[in-house]
Amino acid sequence: MKTILATTDFTQESRAAVNYAARLALINKCELQILHATYIPVISDAFLDVTTTLEEVEKSDKAKMADLVRHIQSKQGPALRVKGINEVGLTEELLKDKITQPEDTLVVMGVKHVDRFSRAIFGSTATSLAGQIPCPLMIIPPEARFRPWKKLAFSFDNKEIPVKSGISFIKEMASIYSSKLHFVHVMGMDEVTKDSTPISTIRDIIGGETHLHFLEGKDDTVAAVRDWIRRYKANVVVMVARKHNIFWRMFNESHTTEMAFESSVPVLVLPEN
Repeated sequence: MKTILATTDFTQESRAAVNYAARLALINKCELQILHATYIPVISDAFLDVTTTLEEVEKSDKAKMADLVRHIQSKQGPALRVKGINEVGLTEELLKDKITQPEDTLVVMGVKHVDRFSRAIFGSTATSLAGQIPCPLMIIPPEARFRPWKKLAFSFDNKEIPVKSGISFIKEMASIYSSKLHFVHVMGMDEVTKDSTPISTIRDIIGGETHLHFLEGKDDTVAAVRDWIRRYKANVVVMVARKHNIFWRMFNESHTTEMAFESSVPVLVLPEN
């Protein structure tokens, strides 16, 4: 990992994510880039806020970014390499342009806990990007604080898991903290055998102490995994964002999105492709 790219809109939720990203960058001795997307204020779908110019907004955002960078630098010390980036545009588009070396980049974003109706209608930038960017994405809940990666929960299904997307980062963190990696699979009533084939390659790559857990509760996979995380006090949950067709996305909420909104610990999302 060479670059950790964290986004901010200067809210409390995004500051929590930036603080978490700063600790990761310091531990992994990589550069932290903090990205803020400046946009023209909008009153409604039909009118722009003409009382505030783009130049004024840019000036204000640059001042906020400078304060944030100073705060992060003073908190983490001079060893942290950190750079603030302000650009005009949409976060999603700017972020994709910044990911030039996916294999060496981790994106960190915050998420705000909202009710099911709000997240179904509006979602969040973080969850909309899960699986859509070519590098791992770490989603930080607002109350999360950095904790050593002593115990990782890797929630897996019976499909192939990508071994070139974030696995080296997981291995690096597991090596630093001598982590215990727990592979968790929620079984359905139709699954008569406990199949660990999808994770055999990853277990060989990461090495160290790994464990297998097969849970019942296919009707509510996320609830089963969350309960496991709570009982076993995992520090991070890892998931693979599977791609679904447009009709599935219209009428269903993916496990990755649901976990991102409801998890009490950071969620590391690996893209399927």
